Amino acid sequence: MNVKIRVPVPAICAEDLGAAHALLREVYEEEMRFPKSLVTLELVKLNLDHSDRVRANAAAIAAGEGLDVELLQLAALLHDVSKLDHREIWSGGIDTWHHHHRGASLAKKLILANLKLDSQVADTTARIIEAHSDVPFIRRYWEVVYHSSLPTPVTPEEFALRDADTIDLLWVGGMSKLVHIRQVPGSAFYKEDGGDIKKAIISARSSFLESISVLSTNTGRDLAVSRILTVESFFDVVVAVKDLWEFDQVYQRFLAEKCA
Repeated sequence: MNVKIRVPVPAICAEDLGAAHALLREVYEEEMRFPKSLVTLELVKLNLDHSDRVRANAAAIAAGEGLDVELLQLAALLHDVSKLDHREIWSGGIDTWHHHHRGASLAKKLILANLKLDSQVADTTARIIEAHSDVPFIRRYWEVVYHSSLPTPVTPEEFALRDADTIDLLWVGGMSKLVHIRQVPGSAFYKEDGGDIKKAIISARSSFLESISVLSTNTGRDLAVSRILTVESFFDVVVAVKDLWEFDQVYQRFLAEKCA
């Protein structure tokens, strides 16, 4: 991988991270106020929980790789700040596919205007956020649907955030989400599978394996080991389902057994 040398940025404190978390919640809840918005409190909570997990992953990776722990936590907290942007599109009024571009821009504005942090912090965080979505199945989506490419990580911090986010995808919840995305009628993924649930599961597993391959830090790969084994066992039990309803039933039973 082509890694650029990192440049130190001004210090970020715990209070800044707390304020960033509060800002993220405010942005998400504001999306609920759009007329006919599909953003719910449950969806807000799901995305906040995701950002918290990615923050924990990012902190662990930063510590393990000798990177700026606070900077990576700030980028992790705000990496999906535009994930719930309201748009009237086929995906149901919430446009997630462009969130790395719009999120980088919005994060920069929030860091400067609301957190009052240094412009170098804002610029660096925005660049880290913009490169976090570059995993194979999303990259292919952009090439097919938008005829363009995704920003690729080039600094250690950018690789670290992509690893932190990818690790959260490498879980049964992430695989369930991929299967559901591939079962949305009219979507590019639905067309690839012909709407067939078994093909959707096979495609999701392929995306899972490709996502493992992009992990670029030793710490990130170590964090992912047990998750990868669990997801592989999940695929073993859903391989024979006949429809999305049955898939969801098996998924819930699997989670209940793992959490028992």
